[in-house]
Amino acid sequence: MSDIAASAPQTAVGQGSISGLARFLSSRWLGLGFAAVAVASQSLGHQNGDNSWLLTVAEKTIDGARPYVDVIESNPPAAFLFHAPAILFVRAVQVGVEFAGSLFVFLWCAASLALAGLILRRARVVSPAESGFLLNASIFAFVLLPGFSFAEREHVACLLVLPMLAALVARALDGEVATGLAILAGIAAGGAMAIKPHFALAVALPALYLIARRRSLAPAFAPEMLAAFATAVANVGAIALCFPDYFVIAPATFDVYVPLREPWSYLLLETWFLLNIILLAALPFAFRRASLGPHVAIPALASAGFVIAYLIQGKGWVNHGLPGDELAFMAVAMGLAPTFATASEAVQFAAWGKARRAVLFVFMPLMSSAPILFGVFLPLTGFEEYKGLTAAVARHAPPHPRVIALSPRLDVGHPLTRRLGGEWVGRPNAIWLMVFSRMYLDAGWGDAAKRARYEEYIARDARGFREDVAAGRPDIVLVLDDPRIETAMRHPDIAAAMAGYAPVESADGVAIWTRK
Repeated sequence: MSDIAASAPQTAVGQGSISGLARFLSSRWLGLGFAAVAVASQSLGHQNGDNSWLLTVAEKTIDGARPYVDVIESNPPAAFLFHAPAILFVRAVQVGVEFAGSLFVFLWCAASLALAGLILRRARVVSPAESGFLLNASIFAFVLLPGFSFAEREHVACLLVLPMLAALVARALDGEVATGLAILAGIAAGGAMAIKPHFALAVALPALYLIARRRSLAPAFAPEMLAAFATAVANVGAIALCFPDYFVIAPATFDVYVPLREPWSYLLLETWFLLNIILLAALPFAFRRASLGPHVAIPALASAGFVIAYLIQGKGWVNHGLPGDELAFMAVAMGLAPTFATASEAVQFAAWGKARRAVLFVFMPLMSSAPILFGVFLPLTGFEEYKGLTAAVARHAPPHPRVIALSPRLDVGHPLTRRLGGEWVGRPNAIWLMVFSRMYLDAGWGDAAKRARYEEYIARDARGFREDVAAGRPDIVLVLDDPRIETAMRHPDIAAAMAGYAPVESADGVAIWTRK
């Protein structure tokens, strides 16, 4: 009797604390706080190099440039066409390009979360009591967490896949999915595949789970799956019809860019990869048999699909690791949602006993540390890709300078050109084709036919640089301090293009050359 009396206050306190935590994590103010931090982060900072360049490609295309000829991009058209609405908005209302770029991705976030939530609610596979918690978790994962990778292709692809995952969860639990909503979800998922084909893995693995669960191929012919397949096929047809020059550029991409890979030791030890694996591995320990249920298994398998895509690409970049972490986090959140949504405090406390490890050792640490991992707070540090370079260029350049770069990396010229209100006068974003082709030749890679193609790529890139300098008359040439660039500058075409320029200053490993 005395033992029961002694333990009663502790149970009451425990139940009260769990109820308080549930109310906090489901509070609309928490979601608004996450959104406010995300908006502040994107407003105070600048778009990263990838986004800045793709915005430039979209601008030039809308201004009449011929993609893959007048402006050369290695990715399929969806990579830059996604930004076209933002550029048209800029032209209509005269706001900043980066502001519009971020604004439209915030709108995509809202639309994706709204569609996914609508599918789950109408299918009645998520209770109203769970909705607040899951909405806050989604805002954290898809709006705040991306940080400096916000609006990257991987971030956008994850948003596009999300409604499809909601439809698969609903199907797995025998919920009804309205045909119109299913088709919208399928079109969105097809759009993700248009950005990069291997993003199909994020849909394929959950779909295979559903097929195995149903022991039937019927889920493969559901409206959302047919819509996704039709969208992917239509994308290939649209490229052939509207952007045939992409197929001229593509062989060089597959010859030179695709084989570039970091060592496995590097890929497997990246922080975002390790975090992803730990989250997925923790699911069966935290949720036991519930981890095999659709709420947890489908986002977890989608996360695994993005992990495989990360390994296929082999670059080890943070944006490549982002969607896997986002969906692994949502798998944890989906597993926790019933704990915080149970009406009875006694049942809730019992459920907490099973889930506390996931909350204390996975969910809460991730919430506190992951934003740092993905650079949410970088804008507060005055982050610049090459410290002091923008100010150094401004000292030597006229207003709105014309800029080009000798670098294998696009982040030398972008977003610097945009931050200075300048004009990029090169057709590609860098001379990566020349530099990496020379690297392969020096390493003795390839048979005679491939080595001949490498030589042709070197000549093409060098000739193109000389033509771009002659036509664009850049005020500034940025030259990366790199032995590979020193080699490139000895090429006759590069040397001829640089004959009228001389270095005036260096900043963080980048030399600034101006006209003599």
